[in-house]
Amino acid sequence: MITLTSVTKAFGSLVVLRDLSLTLAPGTVTAVLGANGSGKTTLGRLLLGLETPTSGTISGLSGLRGAAVFQDNRLASHLSAVGNVRLVLPRSAPRSSVDDELQAVGLVGDSLTKPVRSLSGGQRRRVAIVRGLLAPSDVLVLDEPFTGLDTDAKAATLAWVRARLEDRTTLLITHDPAEAEFLGATVVRLPAP
Repeated sequence: MITLTSVTKAFGSLVVLRDLSLTLAPGTVTAVLGANGSGKTTLGRLLLGLETPTSGTISGLSGLRGAAVFQDNRLASHLSAVGNVRLVLPRSAPRSSVDDELQAVGLVGDSLTKPVRSLSGGQRRRVAIVRGLLAPSDVLVLDEPFTGLDTDAKAATLAWVRARLEDRTTLLITHDPAEAEFLGATVVRLPAP
């Protein structure tokens, strides 16, 4: 159980999260919705240990491995889609299984092997999603993961993600309640800043 108790996060005089208390049960999906600036991304960064609370406590993270799909793709532009995904996998992971996972979200042919800098934005987004979900983790943060995907790619990728959440505690940051519903998430709405 991951528990946030009266968590406040400020950057100087700007308070981004104020007195947030929240419990994330193991193996569940929690979707955080709210206006821009309400602290959704900051909450994800707190869970990943990339930020620390200004006040309050977060318990239950000790010993857990985190992974994320950030708003920006953070790909190694000179590597292929396969190469980017293999960065998070054990060396012994078979190449064929990586190919299969990328093909499941619609990446086929030379989109698997050419440098990701030459792929479309939607293709790069799907590489980032596959890499984030295949990374070994106990806690998964998905920060606006489906932004930039066309309707067909989004539907296929959402289905792929739902099938691979397994027993990980997942925080979905989104503006789209339909994504939260599709992933079976408990919805938490953060107040406007």
